[in-house]
Amino acid sequence: MTAKSIVLVLILAVLAACAPVSPPENTSGLHAVTPVPTLDMSSVDSLCQAVDDYWERNWPLAIQALEGLRALDADCGLDTPLVDRLYSAYVTYGGLLEGRNRQDEAIAAYSTALNYNAQGPEAADGLRRLSVYTPPAPPDCASGQATSAQSLVPAYTPTTGDFVAVKEGGLIANGQPFPVYGVVYYPLDTPYERFLTTYDADTINQELDLMHEAGLNTLRIRLRHDVLFTCKSNGAVPVPDAFARLDAFIQAAAGKGFRLILTLNDTPDAVADALYSNPRHTVEQIVYLATRYRNEPALLAWDLREGGDTDYLQGSATQRDVLEWLIETAVLVRRVDTHHLITATWSEDAEATLPAVDFLSFSYFGDVAGLRQRIALLTAATDKPILLSATGTSTYESDERAQADALRQALDAVERNTLAGWLVWTAFDFPLATTCIEPDCPSPDSPEHHFGLWNTSRFPKLAVEVIQMETGAN
Repeated sequence: MTAKSIVLVLILAVLAACAPVSPPENTSGLHAVTPVPTLDMSSVDSLCQAVDDYWERNWPLAIQALEGLRALDADCGLDTPLVDRLYSAYVTYGGLLEGRNRQDEAIAAYSTALNYNAQGPEAADGLRRLSVYTPPAPPDCASGQATSAQSLVPAYTPTTGDFVAVKEGGLIANGQPFPVYGVVYYPLDTPYERFLTTYDADTINQELDLMHEAGLNTLRIRLRHDVLFTCKSNGAVPVPDAFARLDAFIQAAAGKGFRLILTLNDTPDAVADALYSNPRHTVEQIVYLATRYRNEPALLAWDLREGGDTDYLQGSATQRDVLEWLIETAVLVRRVDTHHLITATWSEDAEATLPAVDFLSFSYFGDVAGLRQRIALLTAATDKPILLSATGTSTYESDERAQADALRQALDAVERNTLAGWLVWTAFDFPLATTCIEPDCPSPDSPEHHFGLWNTSRFPKLAVEVIQMETGAN
């Protein structure tokens, strides 16, 4: 059975009704610049001949033929296993693309290569050269290890309260309108891939208090599958310590009165796991998360994917693959979890998510004139609630006053157009020692370290006054 068939069988088993979608002929996410011959994807003999004809002469066609053979569960009697040839083809083609300065396509090639050999040093080295983080591949579980790991994760006990719902083009909670006043949150000391690898309860409670006192009521959290799960070949095998930390964080945030938007698939997941090919372990991990927290009222919504439109607008995936994945995943999550809303944070093409989401989410980091234009286009496209799910200004090249003024104008645009609310990127500036990967530490200073509402000493910038004015906290 092929990987795509396994995924569809799993979705059918969970949903009891989900028609399989025929995979596109070229699932690599890579496309030749010039027109190419059409391959007969149903003929093993034709595909075997194409591999011989195009190997080292036309890598997109050789890859397409190999992917076709994989879909047909055929190997042409080759001495080298098919997955090894696919790995080699993607790595070699990635090197050619990198040499031609086609970096996004090279990243797609190297990333897909890792899907066929998670330990492949050539692909990992290529991604590192292109400044893409490549986490260590989860190990395969020994017999019984997966069952043991799952048994060490106790059942989650939800908090109490009402769920957030959509009503008359807005969000409501406890029968009242719920305007989202939020922030995309990482703890100051453990951002990005470090999030949930450790947990300092006192520090996190201090940060939750700072945000609560400013009037913020919502946190958007980006989850990393490589932190939460292990033993990729065994599906959804949770890391007990990581889930203990996530459980503790949800409980702590709920105790402070926060609602949470949990982003299920942050950018590194797509790079590491070829997200849109629906590998079985990713589907099972999404089901595990949705099932575990389906009764938690502090959870406002599942954000299925951040930046999915960037993937296809920059050419690392096709629009068809991304949108089919989004709809399939929305159906999957809705069948598992009937309580929570669904959204997806897109940047340039948020309208494309409308068939899959309960409310529209978009990020924007430009000037206020462009933001107003974006809002006008989105409000004309839908009657669903619209959330500005990430906006902000760095103080790396400007001062706090400029940051505060830009934020004031952005929040005013949201208010005047009666959107569902806003979230600011991000709560805290990040120290250079917390955003690096050993041995390349500390990180060079850059704008990404200075978007915070509070600085690295947790002292409020002028932008916090803007938040307090908007939320009525002062």
